[in-house]
Formats: sequence, C-alpha cells, structure tokens
Amino acid sequence: MLKLFGIKNCNTVKKAIDWMNISNISFEFMDVKKDSLNIDILNGWVQNMPVNYSWESLVNKSGMTWRKLDDDQKKGADNLEGALALILEKPSVMKRPVIADGKKILTIGFNEIIFEEKFL
Repeated sequence: MLKLFGIKNCNTVKKAIDWMNISNISFEFMDVKKDSLNIDILNGWVQNMPVNYSWESLVNKSGMTWRKLDDDQKKGADNLEGALALILEKPSVMKRPVIADGKKILTIGFNEIIFEEKFL
C-alpha cells in the first residue's frame, strides 16, 4: 500500500490527501511528527529515488522551518548525512508530502499533473 508522509495541518499535504481520496487511491497517512520516521526509512528513500529527484529534494528550503534555522543548521544540511539528521530532528523541514511504495519514492510535494501521471 502507498504511504503518504506528511504533517496533518500542512496545506500541501491536505491538497494531496484530498486529491488521493477523490481519485480513490488507497494510501496510509504517516504523520512525520508522530509516526516513526527513522534513518532506515530516509536511507531507503535516498537509495530508491526516481532520477528526477535527489536527496536535496527532501529538504524544503522555502518553508518556515528552514527560514527559522540558524546559519550553522542550514550549513549542516549541505550534505546527505546532515540533511537526513536535520529531517529527523525537525521533521517539518521535510518537503511534503512524500508518497512512497515500500522504500521507493514516487513523488515529493504535490503537483496535480504529476499525481495524474503517477496514480491514474
């Protein structure tokens, strides 16, 4: 079953959930602030990303959480290990939603055109 990783009160995640429900796509919602997002999941995603994504795609550098980080925290996320550690420490810095099938990421973020291509 597909898993949709996000935060319940995130508007982008809400749009994705609504789209999935309207389109009758079965998924399990995983709240990254409450459910167990761990290094094994993140490493699995990085190792199984589609070619149009990179590990850097997981960090939302336009979000409020990123903007509130100090310069040292931002600099620490300049490499894979630091970025994954930051996501584990502050899950709201992750670009949302991430939709995965097992360890394989299908999409990051919400784009209706991409969702139609991937899921319909």
